[in-house]
Amino acid sequence: MSKKIIKSYIYDGLGFPVELHNIEMLKIGNEYHPKIDIRKVADSVIQSLVLQKSRLTGNQIKFIRTYFSMSLREFSKIVNESHMAVKKWENFQNESTNMDKNIEIMLRLHIFDHIFVKKQNNEKRKYEFYNKFLALTEIFSYQQFA
Repeated sequence: MSKKIIKSYIYDGLGFPVELHNIEMLKIGNEYHPKIDIRKVADSVIQSLVLQKSRLTGNQIKFIRTYFSMSLREFSKIVNESHMAVKKWENFQNESTNMDKNIEIMLRLHIFDHIFVKKQNNEKRKYEFYNKFLALTEIFSYQQFA
């Protein structure tokens, strides 16, 4: 089986494009296919969404919901909106949702809390949580989110 490394590869398997670097490609038959650990990519992406500079897209909302294995109703309780509102956001697909800024901040903080703070329950992580809150507040205060 022939192999090669590609410096930059766009992976669309999460519902939106993610740029991966130094991806091993395996030749199967006459075609090369990427050797990707999807769980590792998903874990990395969920972490990067916390401080993403742009607003979340509908496909990213769906990814977040499915990453945490939540139904529309379960997810709606986290954002304190109806399940129909969540479905509407997801229908924006690759476009930014019209989600309220405060709801998006709370969702990003929920991700950070679930991924970092609750899994590693210690004081340092709680301090980092507060710093992420401040960073998110700064991101959302820029004119691009008006």
